[in-house]
Amino acid sequence: MADAELKVKGLDELKMSFDQLVAKYPDKAGDLLKKDALALRRNIVNNAKELTKTKSDHKKSLGKLSSFRVSQVQGLMNNQFVEISAKSPHFHLVEKGHELKVKGKTIGFVQGVHYLDKATKVYEDKFEEHVDNMVEALLKEGGLI
Repeated sequence: MADAELKVKGLDELKMSFDQLVAKYPDKAGDLLKKDALALRRNIVNNAKELTKTKSDHKKSLGKLSSFRVSQVQGLMNNQFVEISAKSPHFHLVEKGHELKVKGKTIGFVQGVHYLDKATKVYEDKFEEHVDNMVEALLKEGGLI
């Protein structure tokens, strides 16, 4: 079998252009992450209201936006992230399920609702589309396409 050699020219220039683009717009990724995390939080709350038939009259209700916290953007450059967490102490019981006990005796199991998982899976495609649109707009703005 013959050895083949492939030479690609211009990769160093392309990498330098991308590095300049990232340096020119350092906050764009973080802004998009924060915006999409807030939208995802709304979807999580809507799923909680719909799937658990919860009312939002209690201050720790899972049917309120204020029951979920979105962190500030963490990390640097292309390693940025945000975290969405629930303030309600019973969140994990509703999300993942729990044993039902009476007087210390287990009498059954309550299935988890998994509305956080469901909302995240539904939002994945939207987030990917938002990232693609942002990258394309930045490439045009930076004169790379």
